[in-house]
Amino acid sequence: MIEHLTSPQDTYERLMNEASDSRRKRSLQSINDVCQLLHERNSSDFTYKTIITLGQDRGLPVPGEKSIVNATGVHYRELIQAWKLASRPKASKKADSNDWVDHIEDSVLRMSVTLLVKELRALKAKEARKAKQSGAPIILGSAAGQAFSTQPRLNDAELAALKAAIDPAALGLVGLSIGSRGELVDAKGRNIHKPGFRDAIEKVLSVQVR
Repeated sequence: MIEHLTSPQDTYERLMNEASDSRRKRSLQSINDVCQLLHERNSSDFTYKTIITLGQDRGLPVPGEKSIVNATGVHYRELIQAWKLASRPKASKKADSNDWVDHIEDSVLRMSVTLLVKELRALKAKEARKAKQSGAPIILGSAAGQAFSTQPRLNDAELAALKAAIDPAALGLVGLSIGSRGELVDAKGRNIHKPGFRDAIEKVLSVQVR
């Protein structure tokens, strides 16, 4: 559709050229100014009520809702729709499961948790690459009749990172703790990682340190 291809500014300029009187031009300019402000705020609320209220708060001569919705207000609706389409969120990437970190209010805590998450993410990626490259199947029944594994072993730094992720003392320094079900929680009791987080890491460590 054309409305998807035409920018709000192009639509505004065309409608201004087509406007037959100064009152309509002033109303179009006011609507355009308000919509541009909403766009700059990354708002998705382009309802007539919001536009009118915001315009009136700034002393702009925005038209009333009846003037927008009636048959003669098609030019106002077209301009609003152009801004609404331009302000739709772009096709987003897959949601980041760690976007909760950005909502931590304490800046020091947020930085510490960010570093911890990055460290764990890097560790997971490294192990995934190793597993992909080696195929690393688990082989049962060695010559001694005992089970053994050819899975990659973690080095000392990697083991230390995992241990720190569930160490009460280390977590306490950044306002985190382990809950009763093994979940990682912040100072306000909000879940950072799901129940079983501690248990999963302990199982990995129990295999790696044998």
